[in-house]
Amino acid sequence: TGGGPGVMAMGNKIASELNLLSIGHAVDFRRPHEAEDNNETMNRFIQGRMTYRLEQVIIRQSEFGLDFPIFFEGGIGTDFEFSLELLRTQVGSKKLAPILLFGSYEYWKGKISSNHQMNLEKGTIKGSEWISNCFYCVENHQEALSVYYKFFTGSLPIGRDHKGHLDGFIHL
Repeated sequence: TGGGPGVMAMGNKIASELNLLSIGHAVDFRRPHEAEDNNETMNRFIQGRMTYRLEQVIIRQSEFGLDFPIFFEGGIGTDFEFSLELLRTQVGSKKLAPILLFGSYEYWKGKISSNHQMNLEKGTIKGSEWISNCFYCVENHQEALSVYYKFFTGSLPIGRDHKGHLDGFIHL
């Protein structure tokens, strides 16, 4: 995990309980000439820690190996990581797969839709409107498993050959 509180702490705790190595990927926000320690605060369930300097944040993301990312309601870090997955999907630097947005429709609509609609209106994603069909808002595990089932059976309308969605994501 990223090693923070909330859902990440839960993931690290469950990993520890299952006797799996629980690793947190922290970011050290100091610039090279700064001595003061201002690392992210990590949750108490972390057993191993990878710390990345600010200029290594993209490397940090690649270390996660996000083949099937799931985003939970979160703050600026979530926004940043969401944007990176959006970009990776758009430019084709990863295998096409659904990206789950776990939580309420209202939350994800507020976080994503105005940005997506502005990009559509201004034409800044011309030719990439389809990107929104890769993001699925799910509110429970049954919906999440349904998306994965459709993906793995080839019946999920995802990718360039399918239309985009005005909200910037699909809500089940």
